[in-house]
Amino acid sequence: MKPHEEKRRYQRYERKRPMNLHRMDYQDQCYYAEMTDYSQSGLSMVTKEELVVGQLVYLEIQKLDEQATLPDKNENNTGIVRWTKPYSSANNGTNGRYKYGVEYSKVQTQDYLH
Repeated sequence: MKPHEEKRRYQRYERKRPMNLHRMDYQDQCYYAEMTDYSQSGLSMVTKEELVVGQLVYLEIQKLDEQATLPDKNENNTGIVRWTKPYSSANNGTNGRYKYGVEYSKVQTQDYLH
């Protein structure tokens, strides 16, 4: 194995999509996030909101494309934050944001959102 080779079960695809982020502990509040890539089991995203590993989130992906594959066809996804790190980029003014890895979950969202 190469020193920097990733150990992923599923291939990742780069795809930027705006999303609405709902923190399950703050059901009435919606935050802006942007998906940066995805796979069959989850996605990574950037946002200004601070989340913690293990936190349950509900994601609504915007600008859906009917011809697209996962996760674009899945308008709504529930997931668990699996990793976090600070995120900054000189190119697009995203300093002060966080980047998160979210694993899709089978939790029933109607139990958490009105």
